[in-house]
Amino acid sequence: MKFLAFVINLFFPGVGSLLVGKIKIGVVQIVLALAASAMIGTGIGAVIGVPLAVAVWAWALFTVVTARTRLVVVEEEK
Repeated sequence: MKFLAFVINLFFPGVGSLLVGKIKIGVVQIVLALAASAMIGTGIGAVIGVPLAVAVWAWALFTVVTARTRLVVVEEEK
């Protein structure tokens, strides 16, 4: 699951973070990635938008790599 989340984060920062259970961080990453994309679309905003996009992309990848996997224990009825 972490590998899939990592691959998704390569193209859509924040979505992979949602997949590994980091909901709040994932939402913030998506909002910042969208804001960076909007800034890149303008001429002057590209100065801030490009570094912001790179930072959010790196942060999203780091979040997935360092996420702990949760073990789900299912008890069987006897």
